[in-house]
Amino acid sequence: MALIIHSVKQSKNVYKALIAAEYVGVEIKVADNFEMSVSNKTPEFLKMNPIGKVPVLETPDGPIFESSAIARYVARGSFLFGSSPTEYGQIEQWIDFSSFELDSNIRG
Repeated sequence: MALIIHSVKQSKNVYKALIAAEYVGVEIKVADNFEMSVSNKTPEFLKMNPIGKVPVLETPDGPIFESSAIARYVARGSFLFGSSPTEYGQIEQWIDFSSFELDSNIRG
């Protein structure tokens, strides 16, 4: 069963999850007919994320929002988190660097 991500497909935040998923063999489907400022205002969407922000990943256990959290969820337990606590910490430092230094300066 594919996970479903709710957002516009052409988004740097969606790409985080889709790239991680591709590396680890997790299937993610982008929700059909998602329209920003319409789809994310529906009661169904707001149950998944009361803030109304995208992306949101629909999982069998419940929704996850925020792009880095979604990428981490998809990659959990895989080689993408390294093979030691030090490697894990180094990977996390670059995820944080990307989120705080790069993402905030990229539009999209």
